[in-house]
Amino acid sequence: MTTLATRSSTIATPTDSGSSVSTSPIDISNEFALSFDGAEDFSRAVLDSVVSKRGETLSISVRSDAETIDISTRLELLLMTVGMGAGSVSARVGPSFMNHTYPAMRSLTQALDTAGFSGMWTPVGGRNIRLMESWQMFVSVDAPSATSGSGQPNRPDTLLEVVSADQIPTDWFRTRVAPRSSTKGLTTVYYNSSTRPTDGRDSLFDRVRRSNLTKEWRDGIRRHFETADIAEAVTAS
Repeated sequence: MTTLATRSSTIATPTDSGSSVSTSPIDISNEFALSFDGAEDFSRAVLDSVVSKRGETLSISVRSDAETIDISTRLELLLMTVGMGAGSVSARVGPSFMNHTYPAMRSLTQALDTAGFSGMWTPVGGRNIRLMESWQMFVSVDAPSATSGSGQPNRPDTLLEVVSADQIPTDWFRTRVAPRSSTKGLTTVYYNSSTRPTDGRDSLFDRVRRSNLTKEWRDGIRRHFETADIAEAVTAS
């Protein structure tokens, strides 16, 4: 089973499928820095919802999977360090272990090391990262983790991130994730990095985005965010 290494920020290379993934460090410092107003506004809205325990549902359209990792890593790092003493459990759900979950785990562990927490975080169960009383769980549609062991959390209470939400089957999310994401005050965020046309059916992300835009129209409170101009996104599609 693929696991996280226990030293430095290195994560054991997955070998179940025979593929090889580079373990060289991921540079999260410059290329995808939060220089876009949409990303900054989104991050502020997420943190405000978490701190106030309002349990908001937010969505964001980003330029790439790499930008998603950058935004989510920064949020996860902050929430883990702030919650070290009081306790915090967040979860990140993605379609593919190799394309979405594994790179995100490596990015977070590198960020923890860079922030001075090397030797303090520990891998638990292959898909969880613990920093004292803070937990970050990782879930993949194509490779769900084993049942949580003794002492491991089985549901988030701080932040639930759903990445590449246009690729996650709605029924799978409804039956596998939703029952464990009903904690009062839990903030839920949906990322989408695709501008490709759909098959005519609304994706999980489409539904959340439309709901958020409708609520925005009614009360003026922003719930959906973009890191690229609408015109640019339309042109790219």
